[in-house]
Amino acid sequence: MSIFDKAAQREKENLPFAVVTVIGSEGRVSRRSGRMVVLPDGEIAGTVGGGAIEDRAIAEAKEAIAEGKGRRITLSNQGKGSIELFIDVPVRSRSLIVVGRGHVGAAVSSLFRTLGWNVTEYDRGTPFSTIDTTRIGNDTAVLIAGAADAHLASSFLQTEAFYIGVLASRTIELPRSGRIHSPVGLDIGAETPEEIAVSVAAEVMSCISHRQPSLLSAWEDRLVIVRGAGDLATGVIIRLVKAGYRVIATEVERPTVIRRTVSLAEAVYDGEIVIEGVTGRLVSTAEDAVRMLDEGIVPVMVDPSLSILDILHPRVLVDATIAKRNLGTRMDMAPLVIALGPGFTAGVDCHAVIETKRGHSLGRVITSGSAIPNTGIPGNIAGYAQERVIHSPAAGVFRSVSNIGDIVRKGDRIAYVSDVAVLATIDGKLRGLLHDGLTVPEGFKIADIDPRGQEADHLTVSDKARAIAGGVLEAIDGFVSIPR
Repeated sequence: MSIFDKAAQREKENLPFAVVTVIGSEGRVSRRSGRMVVLPDGEIAGTVGGGAIEDRAIAEAKEAIAEGKGRRITLSNQGKGSIELFIDVPVRSRSLIVVGRGHVGAAVSSLFRTLGWNVTEYDRGTPFSTIDTTRIGNDTAVLIAGAADAHLASSFLQTEAFYIGVLASRTIELPRSGRIHSPVGLDIGAETPEEIAVSVAAEVMSCISHRQPSLLSAWEDRLVIVRGAGDLATGVIIRLVKAGYRVIATEVERPTVIRRTVSLAEAVYDGEIVIEGVTGRLVSTAEDAVRMLDEGIVPVMVDPSLSILDILHPRVLVDATIAKRNLGTRMDMAPLVIALGPGFTAGVDCHAVIETKRGHSLGRVITSGSAIPNTGIPGNIAGYAQERVIHSPAAGVFRSVSNIGDIVRKGDRIAYVSDVAVLATIDGKLRGLLHDGLTVPEGFKIADIDPRGQEADHLTVSDKARAIAGGVLEAIDGFVSIPR
């Protein structure tokens, strides 16, 4: 049997296989062209050269079949040469078994055939022993379309079927298993057999994608983009994520945050960071961002111009740059625009402003007017204000000699800016420190010391960030009817 006949036979029977093709070679190899079909058990038709290289190619093909994904590989011939192979794993049609040929069963069968599935139907009352289970794999769904055959559910649990649906009332006793769906289908108000078929198809597809069914509009309603991923922005992001919102953070190419252990912006440098159980991961495209959201991860994108707004169209935009001035955020950028701190006017360049100054009004939602103007004086902690924040003594490249979390004493050397030493201004715990290698101007904020010492927590979101986050959450949830 030729490799083409073998492949055609496997494809017709909807059985797994791989096609291995030589696409390049260098040096001394036995074949510079060739193709073979590989089955899951290692059986082959054709050749790509024989010997050890072919054995390794077969092993790679078997792995590709198990994963259901093709791959491109290069295999070396003991340093004498190499061969480049492409392993293609044809996509198999998924299968549906329908037991019961009533009106609903017929409608389901018809719809799934339209979707390109292989459908096998059995009459009501068919004994399980007569059902061909040899081809029920993890790409097979089963629908038992009637209460009379509900007892078959326990037998189908012995197969690899990824979905077992039983069309029966809630009073029918069924085995307890996450693989058994009954009543069957998603609740879309279906009444006719054709409508029920749609609800069944939707439930089956949600099982394939491993996603909790929800309205697409609800997905959009829960999407928030936060501009900035510093420590206060991170407090907002974590609060929103834990409240069920899907959040994407944007940052500049080289963030200058100092409270790096509690800033998702650090993912820009390290690729990933976990803060209070929430993972932030650097991504480069909107597609990757959406994929990360589906995995419960906060995507962090280098996108200072907010170009992602034109792709995903979030319902909510939060400007959390804490720049003390507006860097270009406009009220028309999203149906609801929220800004943190001074530099914004609610009703002019955003819908709501959140107060960020420590004190009685911290976290308050302002829907008309602005936050308290910036005084340039840090908030008082344990009697210290300006003293606890360290600014660069010169212009140059920052390099630390201490770490966040270190206990320091006044006068200790904690970093350098070029050749100029940076000294601790007070006793306490080093709570913030700029990222190494950044070029800073003289007077730039580069470190933060908490005078409470060991008592200070440098690994979790601050009380100030939590208060501001509460204001953001109130602003979002308070706008119960956000215009589309």
